[in-house]
Amino acid sequence: MELMISTFTLAIAAAISIIIAQAIDKVSVNYVSMIIGIIIGLIPFLNSQVASFDSEIFMELIVAPLLFFEGQKTRIHNIGRRIKEIIGLTVIMVLLALIISGFSIYLFTSISLPLAFIIGSISTPTDATASEAVTNGLRMPRRVTASLKAESLFNDASGIILLNMSLLWFANGYINYGQTIHDFFVSSLGGAVLGFAVAWIIIIFRQSLIRSRFNSLNAQNLIYILTPLALYALAEDLHVSGIIAVVVAGLLHNAESQQSLLLNSRQIHMGRDLQNLISDIFNSMVFIILGLMMVRISRNKLFNGDLAKWILVGFIVYLANLLVRYVYGRLIIRYDRRESTVFSLGGIHGAVTLALALTINATFLGTKNYNLVIMSEAVLIILSML
Repeated sequence: MELMISTFTLAIAAAISIIIAQAIDKVSVNYVSMIIGIIIGLIPFLNSQVASFDSEIFMELIVAPLLFFEGQKTRIHNIGRRIKEIIGLTVIMVLLALIISGFSIYLFTSISLPLAFIIGSISTPTDATASEAVTNGLRMPRRVTASLKAESLFNDASGIILLNMSLLWFANGYINYGQTIHDFFVSSLGGAVLGFAVAWIIIIFRQSLIRSRFNSLNAQNLIYILTPLALYALAEDLHVSGIIAVVVAGLLHNAESQQSLLLNSRQIHMGRDLQNLISDIFNSMVFIILGLMMVRISRNKLFNGDLAKWILVGFIVYLANLLVRYVYGRLIIRYDRRESTVFSLGGIHGAVTLALALTINATFLGTKNYNLVIMSEAVLIILSML
């Protein structure tokens, strides 16, 4: 019952934020949704209607479908052509951002190096949905837009692996490089293989239904909606990347939709309508939850001696990421100054950063360190959106 009431409250809030965003067309729905989330958090009755945050439910029921739909908007051919660039963006640039941000936090504050790397690793994944929503309506360089989208679809796995490495460093006092590299390849490649295999089986099954007398639009749509939920859960049970699995499945579904457009156009158009509906609602809910969580976390904690440190750490992480992204764009991707500037500012943080931060056990880090991690990442998210 608690989950049902929470879902209903968030859905109504999402509908209100979408309506308001339509009236104020120059303001992204993400900003409106976050403000409504803050309002819900400040009103005790409304705040009590939303259950405590569960990162696993959040990732499986909201983030996984969003990334599946984002993957489906991308042609697999374009990903294949950019595979070298994607590896650079999601591995090399992510590692550089972690090293620069981690050591910067360590040098400019009194925070230990392992804790600084925990904060830095959480800040590495960018958000595909947030990036699209924030840049909607803006004139963006085409090359930069393609890079930002490809990066945000695949860098979540890197952030998760690096966070696990940093947490083990915090607990044990040393870095296990061999285990980290092993985990990265198993998680990434395993997720990609699983996503491809499961999506291929589902596509073959759906195509066989289309060509038979058992074809049903409602059944097809139900299978389509449940695919990212079931696939993410299966991937996590097998200890591979559920994020990469659903993205790869989305890419494969894009290829299917291109081939089936003439064969079963009604099904394809209905699927796209469902995709747009769910994406709009879930994207709005993500930022409502973000605003709500910021109020819950900061309540009774803002006006103390730690506030300045939270803001300072958030600024350091944001500026370190900006610097790394700008230099990488100029020297490695060979962007001009304007493209590099847009690329550095386009690394928007959102749902995945929030979810990663809230997967950490407060008892494991200690209350003071936990509050520092959560609030500094909240500062990072706000700065990246602005």
